[in-house]
Amino acid sequence: MTGEHEVEAAEQWFRRRGLPAVVRGRPARLLLRTTPAVVFVAAWQVLTAVLSAVDGQTDAEFDRLMESDAFALGYTALLVGLVVLPAVGSWLTARWVRRKLVDRGGTVPSSVLAAGFVLVVPVADGIIEGDSIPLGLVTQLAILAGLFAAAFAGVGSIVGWALRAAFRQTQLLGELTSRALPLLLLFTVFGFFTTEIWQVGAALPRPRMWLVAGLFAVVAVVFLLAMLKDEVSRLTQSRTVPVGLDKLRGTPLAAFTADGERVPLTKLERANMILVLVLTQVLQTLVLAALVFVFFVVFGIIAVQHSVIKAWVGRDPTSGTLFGIQLPIPQELLQVSLFIAAFSGLYFAASTVTDAKYRSAFFDPLADHLAVSLVARDRYLARLAQA
Repeated sequence: MTGEHEVEAAEQWFRRRGLPAVVRGRPARLLLRTTPAVVFVAAWQVLTAVLSAVDGQTDAEFDRLMESDAFALGYTALLVGLVVLPAVGSWLTARWVRRKLVDRGGTVPSSVLAAGFVLVVPVADGIIEGDSIPLGLVTQLAILAGLFAAAFAGVGSIVGWALRAAFRQTQLLGELTSRALPLLLLFTVFGFFTTEIWQVGAALPRPRMWLVAGLFAVVAVVFLLAMLKDEVSRLTQSRTVPVGLDKLRGTPLAAFTADGERVPLTKLERANMILVLVLTQVLQTLVLAALVFVFFVVFGIIAVQHSVIKAWVGRDPTSGTLFGIQLPIPQELLQVSLFIAAFSGLYFAASTVTDAKYRSAFFDPLADHLAVSLVARDRYLARLAQA
């Protein structure tokens, strides 16, 4: 491998680890880098358009259709597809993009996908939902421009790493939810059966419930920012060369034998590292909150009859919707489950960086990731200085 290719492989390694700010020089091949995001957004738009067309009936008509096993199965498949297909399509495309970045190919397919994203999606929306095609074209162009700007800033690298890190941690969430969070579960289960929480949930419109969840999220992010800034400062003040060198084996940085002095982080690099930590923690929290939400929805369907909901809220339960999609679940149950999930997420976010039991499982691997990246950065910058 030539020196130029070694440097390119190292830069791709940093991007894959969510640290594009470490890479010197301007990013190239933005069209190819935006392709996974284009696939994700296009698949999401098409599936939501189909679901919106299916949801066009009144509540009574929708409930009648859901009595049909075939319709219920097809509708459930669409809901699952909305969650799975965009993510899987984007992941497979990202793998293809990584190969093409090394081979310096893929320009034609990525151009075709971008053109299809701008042209095909508005036409599909016009046919399925009757939307304005010219307005749709302008919207798609604006989204594509936003994706280009995000790729230029390295947002895709950061989000991609955070998603992969959060996914790797999901295998621990079940164990921590059942063993490390017993007090939280005990509190939330008993709180679930209080009349007041059902009355508040039933009285709040969905936009206000999202505001409540958003308030919890803001508090969690502010707390994480304050804590993780100090963590990054501690990491940059200590050299972990033995650990770093051991974990650089088999990476493009292993060929860089020069160990340079620790160059102080730029403001952009420091912000990049803090953002990687915060975003990964936020995604882990979202995964846990989603599991808590699903648990209480299923628990409520099994344990709480409609007559009990009526006694608690003073009226018959109404048909539920989530993100504009009708569900055969009472709206009141969805509201209460959202509130409990938001509270659980706030508790979990605070615990991951303060409680030793949570920290060792969720935060320490991220700190090790940054420690190794700092050692690799020293080698990378020393190599560039020699060129």
